[in-house]
Amino acid sequence: MMIFPNFAAARAYLESFVQASGTAATPLFALQRTQALMAYLGDPQDALPVIHLAGTSGKGSTATILAALLQAHGLRTGLGLSPHVRHLLERIQIDGAPVDEAAFCRALGEMMPAIRAMQASEWGAPTFFEILIALSYQLFAQVPVDVVIMETGLGGRYDATNTVTSAGKIALFTHIGYDHVEILGSTLTKIATQKAGIIQPHNRVLTITQAPDAQEVLRAESAVQEAQITVFDPAASIHAVEVQPAQVVFDLILPSYPPLRSLHLALTGAHQAENAGLALAAAQLFLEGMGRTLDEKAIRHALAHVTLPGRMEQRTWRGQPLILDGAHNPQKIEALCNALMALYPGQRFVFVVAFKEGKDHAAILTQLLPLAQQIILTHFENHDQGMLITAADPYALAATLPSQTRAQVTVVADVAGALAAAVTRAAAIPPAPDPVPIVVTGSLYLLAQVYAVIDATRLESS
Repeated sequence: MMIFPNFAAARAYLESFVQASGTAATPLFALQRTQALMAYLGDPQDALPVIHLAGTSGKGSTATILAALLQAHGLRTGLGLSPHVRHLLERIQIDGAPVDEAAFCRALGEMMPAIRAMQASEWGAPTFFEILIALSYQLFAQVPVDVVIMETGLGGRYDATNTVTSAGKIALFTHIGYDHVEILGSTLTKIATQKAGIIQPHNRVLTITQAPDAQEVLRAESAVQEAQITVFDPAASIHAVEVQPAQVVFDLILPSYPPLRSLHLALTGAHQAENAGLALAAAQLFLEGMGRTLDEKAIRHALAHVTLPGRMEQRTWRGQPLILDGAHNPQKIEALCNALMALYPGQRFVFVVAFKEGKDHAAILTQLLPLAQQIILTHFENHDQGMLITAADPYALAATLPSQTRAQVTVVADVAGALAAAVTRAAAIPPAPDPVPIVVTGSLYLLAQVYAVIDATRLESS
């Protein structure tokens, strides 16, 4: 067993597997490779109760809220997220905090024999992401946690997280929409079919109300797997939503439970009320399986204290308010725009925007334009995610925008320069009555670089 002297050494070893990405002949082969790696480790993923999330929008928020709720009910929770925003270990959390670097180094060292065996086998080297998922389950099993909340990376059916074979798993679905169409398919039915692949025999399935095509796919897959499916309908369950700058307040009705009035969630936007409602329905389902019920005091504490970077997050930089939101597909951008209109009716914003290549840029920009006074297109350089990530060319994006638009569109290719330009332009806008925030959006990978700029400025001024 190799013991890494520090986190940097462990991270360097893990990054040596980035180039293995894409070496699988088929998506099925990639899943089978992960299954083989898990088998070398003794299948720790099947030693734990798992709530497995798939969907297009809201997975990270729903998973984080759900973990906070179950922790508040006295359960030790393991939370697996991807991607990370500021630090790799955000992806592996126990009781709401990233695992410490020493534990990560130890666990990766313990995995070395299995990784070497894989390298010498017919499967070949596992990828960066596959190793991280296996390491997550191993750490959670060693603690052990009482429940794992695991977010899929991409799709579901062939995702490296989809190795749990326990009939007791809960398959949880957030909104399914259009994203990663070059991989998952160009129709909602094809995309939903990939997401539905996380449903295993006799699982309990919980989904938010989906578009009819996606809903039918989930129902059909549940029938095939003899899985019991329940639908959480936000329209029937969530009421009296009040969007405030630092929170959203709402009422919630769940089956077989007294109405919950005036819940305060420390994330903002009507979409976060939906995510919290789904998370509460999932918590109720899980606890009922343990013979327990929800506790209102625990619910209120969890919702009031949940934190998640990059989701309508409010910061200040050089005296100007910022809103940082990693919305990166049309559904997420729609939620962001709705939240902005609720918080700042009639206002137009300075946007700093960058996208990952391959996104539906036109659909996203079309939604931003009516709310924009200025759009500054930029370009991120993110080499911290364990995969090759290419940002869309901001000059090419600018060329696709209509010439007749009331928003001024410019390109500032480096992120620090784009932020500085946004501050200058926002400062010239008369407050009405308070300064209108700069909105940074388009990608969590952009936000990772923005945090680095903000942190560097803080160090310089300290």
